Amino acid sequence: MNKANLAKAGRNDPCACGSGKKYKHCCLQTKTNQPASQSIDIEDLNRRAQQAASVGNFEQAVLLFRQLLTAMPADAYPLASLGQMLCWQHKRREGLGYLRQAAEILASEAVKSGDSQFVLEISEQLLHWGDIATAEPLAKLAVKLAPESPAALSHLAYCLNRVNRNTEALPFAQKACDLLPDNPACQNLLAIIAANQGQITEARQLLEHIIELDTDKAQTARAYLELANILDKQTDYEPAFKAASKGLALNAELTANLAISVDYLYSSIAINKTGFNTELLQRWPAALLIDDDWPAPAFLLGFLRSGTTLTEQILAAHPKVFVTDESSIVNELAGKLAAISGILNNIPKALASLSLEQIKQLRSFFWQRMQEEYGDSVLQQQLVDKNALNSIELGLISVVFPEAKILFALRDPRDVCISCLMQSFIPSPATINLLSWQGIAKQYAAVMDYWLSLQDKIQPRYLQLRYEDSVLDFENCYRPVFEFLGVDWIPEVSRFHEQARHKFISTPSFAAVSQPIYNTAIGRWQHYQAYLPAILPQLQRFIKAFGYPI
Repeated sequence: MNKANLAKAGRNDPCACGSGKKYKHCCLQTKTNQPASQSIDIEDLNRRAQQAASVGNFEQAVLLFRQLLTAMPADAYPLASLGQMLCWQHKRREGLGYLRQAAEILASEAVKSGDSQFVLEISEQLLHWGDIATAEPLAKLAVKLAPESPAALSHLAYCLNRVNRNTEALPFAQKACDLLPDNPACQNLLAIIAANQGQITEARQLLEHIIELDTDKAQTARAYLELANILDKQTDYEPAFKAASKGLALNAELTANLAISVDYLYSSIAINKTGFNTELLQRWPAALLIDDDWPAPAFLLGFLRSGTTLTEQILAAHPKVFVTDESSIVNELAGKLAAISGILNNIPKALASLSLEQIKQLRSFFWQRMQEEYGDSVLQQQLVDKNALNSIELGLISVVFPEAKILFALRDPRDVCISCLMQSFIPSPATINLLSWQGIAKQYAAVMDYWLSLQDKIQPRYLQLRYEDSVLDFENCYRPVFEFLGVDWIPEVSRFHEQARHKFISTPSFAAVSQPIYNTAIGRWQHYQAYLPAILPQLQRFIKAFGYPI
């Protein structure tokens, strides 16, 4: 939370907690009204909490913000700060509860205080953590309080864009650009919204203007990638490829100094591929583990841009299926494994050191975290934990959940690479290598080689699901999927896009999956054949293995 430090406020200054009162009538009064035996130095407490948060010590920050909330129980600032810290601790459900309480207080007090900035900050946090239903009213309140604020206008436009209400978003984005005519972030957002509205020529002109000015490298990179997608739609394929390559090259420059290892993913895959032998993968048969009464989970995996989000939304349209949206709990499970075993950065070795009871402890941890984050629905419906990046944790999943069901999304490797080329990913160890044409193919080959090496050794049953089949023969493709999951087919799932249109979806495919099934993304690679020789040697094995024409 970028709220001003409470310690900086003078007695007659507006209180930094956002109440709209003077400091002497608000937090200072709370502090001085404490009995001597229970005196709490609110300024010092807030300072220490902010310091802990600034260095990423979220556990300590949570403890301190809880104390601050005890001293200021009806104040939006500690509620919001505590909520944010809990979300960063992967306790999203609990954290959102506090953020929503802060939003409720602000909704009733902010009109009096006029503090649009705090309202905007809370709305941004709520949107970041996926609560668009609460974020949007606060965004509108921020615009009401500050109708000439480009930040508030842009944020509201972004909220509306994320739930595909681009007609409503357009005037707010346009006004933000009118107020800041040369701001590349405002122009990028306006271009995206305009393109979604079919105003392709206008969008292209905006993006080309951003690139010409080149005042912000990150926004220029974004503009190149958005322009690439527009050029692709306009069948200008050579300029599209060049624009995408320039955008990725700029992103590579921007991330060069970040402390992100380019070797981490490849090292992890190599360790997993060597360590997950048949002996380890078959060590604990399902019969030994399923007596713990937990249900059998399912996992939706695959490479990025292979149709996992489309499948997620189709499955989520079924009332007996619960699908997570990019859950981090498998990653937390790996952390729990390291804590139990004392072995870091070697998941196969750590698993091999465990007893049967410790494996059951991992299973309980997974389900308890699922309940904490998603409620009891995960036990009452068929859980599908969706995260494409969990593909490299397939060995961990298989050993801990031998009774699990694996859905593995496939797509023509050439189309996967084209789609990744024109996508801007948030920098992480799993995406840092996707910043060049060759890097994309190399990572694809590493992940899919790992899948092929394990698929016939693992205990969980698996079903490969081809994107092209889902598009060209929807019912015949998905009937077996629902049967595999143990639920009846219902025709209503074909209208998945009607639900997806109004949901916050964390992946870049949120706009695409809000539309009925379309086939224009199939065979996209054929327009870029001139660039394929550079990566075909890495892809040919997988094109053949997954049944695509050479």
